[in-house]
Amino acid sequence: MSTGEAPGTCAELHDCRDIIGTGSSIETIKFPRFHMFDTNWKLKLHIDWVEELGNHVLSLRTRHQRYSVDDIWNLNATIRIQVNEKWLKTDTVVETEFSNRKREITIADIGRMSESLNYVTRVHLKVSMQVNSSSGIQLRNFIDFSRPRPIFSDAIVNVDGTVFHINRMTLSMASPVFLKAFAEALDTDSIEICNVSPRDFRRILNMVYPPHLPPKQWIKENNKKKQLELIYHLLAIAKALECPIVFEVADKWLVKHSCFNLEDSLMLAQTFGLRELMGTKIATIQSVDDLRECREQIDALSNKTKALILDHLLFST
Repeated sequence: MSTGEAPGTCAELHDCRDIIGTGSSIETIKFPRFHMFDTNWKLKLHIDWVEELGNHVLSLRTRHQRYSVDDIWNLNATIRIQVNEKWLKTDTVVETEFSNRKREITIADIGRMSESLNYVTRVHLKVSMQVNSSSGIQLRNFIDFSRPRPIFSDAIVNVDGTVFHINRMTLSMASPVFLKAFAEALDTDSIEICNVSPRDFRRILNMVYPPHLPPKQWIKENNKKKQLELIYHLLAIAKALECPIVFEVADKWLVKHSCFNLEDSLMLAQTFGLRELMGTKIATIQSVDDLRECREQIDALSNKTKALILDHLLFST
């Protein structure tokens, strides 16, 4: 899969497979794995007796096996399951979503049988899948600062006993704090940074160095409250180190991918001077009625931020 593509975009948008499952009884039928849309898939047939219906109801569990932790993706698809057996003829169509977090779905009620199915030892399914949309974030490899590289590495930053091999010019241009530290250490190739953990410093470096990658922990965190805490924590470190490029990277990522409410977004933008995030969120307030609805969310904001909101309403209407 090429950089930036989500699963499915490098394959056909529509694919079809004939899958034959066998077993000693319908309860033990196993289907072979099959490949579709850049991953392997598994099927599992379930049968339940539903007293209210007076029927055996068949369902099909579908599971993809894409284990990669190097990207985050979503795949919206239409799945069609066709069975053309003497004992069952059915055609089921469902719309669903797969992702690296949601790997399994159950297609309920693909068929009903009133008679016993103990004699069934073979099932022939036709599985079709149409990709409706796909999206994703490619988590590229981070730079390894644990070892020196020719030309690239000409200085060392020591953080709580961990050594980072870095480029003096790159860090000096990124932050006046590093510029001053290196200027005061002309007789040595090593400086020491305090009050930051090695992991956090590595995250800062990967935002400073091209291709300016946001931390994986931001992207992978599902809990919004925890994600917001992680962002505040790292941006506070960047503020102490005076690294404007870190705020630029965070600003662009938050505008594109964050799902925080208006108050949290504006407070974050206000605290760290994230102009794009501030402008994007203020632009969602389109009228005085909108302002009334979100009044509680903006009460805690500074007068300067409130003035920006009022200016937006006055000059955009």
